[in-house]
Amino acid sequence: MMQPASPGDGIDVTRVAVVIAAYNVATYIERAIASAQNQTLGPTEIIVADDNSTDQTGKVVQSLAARDPRIRWLPAERNSGPGAARNRAIEAASADWVAILDADDAWKPKRLERMLGAAAESGSHIVADNYIRFDDSSGREAGPAFVDERPVSELTVARFIASEHPLGRIRLGLLKPMVRRSFLLERQIRYATNIRFAEDFHFFLRILLEGGRGILLSEPLYIYTLPQSLTNGVQSRGSRTAPNLADRVWIADDLIERYSGSASPEVVALLRRYRGWMADIANGRQALDAWRTGARGRAVGMEIARPRGAFR
Repeated sequence: MMQPASPGDGIDVTRVAVVIAAYNVATYIERAIASAQNQTLGPTEIIVADDNSTDQTGKVVQSLAARDPRIRWLPAERNSGPGAARNRAIEAASADWVAILDADDAWKPKRLERMLGAAAESGSHIVADNYIRFDDSSGREAGPAFVDERPVSELTVARFIASEHPLGRIRLGLLKPMVRRSFLLERQIRYATNIRFAEDFHFFLRILLEGGRGILLSEPLYIYTLPQSLTNGVQSRGSRTAPNLADRVWIADDLIERYSGSASPEVVALLRRYRGWMADIANGRQALDAWRTGARGRAVGMEIARPRGAFR
């Protein structure tokens, strides 16, 4: 069974760039940066792509950068979304690996050590790990997202898409990976900039569809701030999550168009199945909205047309 390697296995610890997209996160950004600074195997670069924040985010980052030369602040002239911000940071990086960290999240101290070790042993292009759910309202951790007895497992296209099933328990698209930068440059893979929801899923799946080998560590080393509190439903102050099913349908259409000529028939069928799930959910929610606003005839017609949407 594949085990994460240790620092003695010849890991080059000087080749990781931490990529942080930031927008109005002055309350959180220092915590995120500190978690990157405090890694047992530290990064070379900590690049904060500021998406035209209007609060004190820039001042906080510049203050921290004055004390740590690894920190770089990349301000933008206009707000363009997290995908565009991360792309700017990836282009600006010089390291062999880029590790994605959301501005309102944090890492456990051994995260890079564990991930670099697993990458060195497996020869993977993309590495992800389990995450700890963090309740911002209570300030408490709420346990890992999943439990897997395997220390390291393979991430395939089929597994990744299957996790997006509407009745699934865990969505792998939420994972924040560490990726070989050379693979992104060679395959011209970047974050989509015309969507602001599920862009992580699109990015990760493109890497797998391009032949990248992916692995998943079951150890929870990423601290993910939940969009809403588990106890009182209060939205996290740092959350920018705005669910948009149209974005998910676009993702499916984009991937089908890109890979229908090169991927296997089985993979194309999986992508089409994913699109069907998203279309069903979108239809179901539109029908529910129509019912609530009194357009009940229209709602019934929509459910007759796509009956599975009523159960999502």
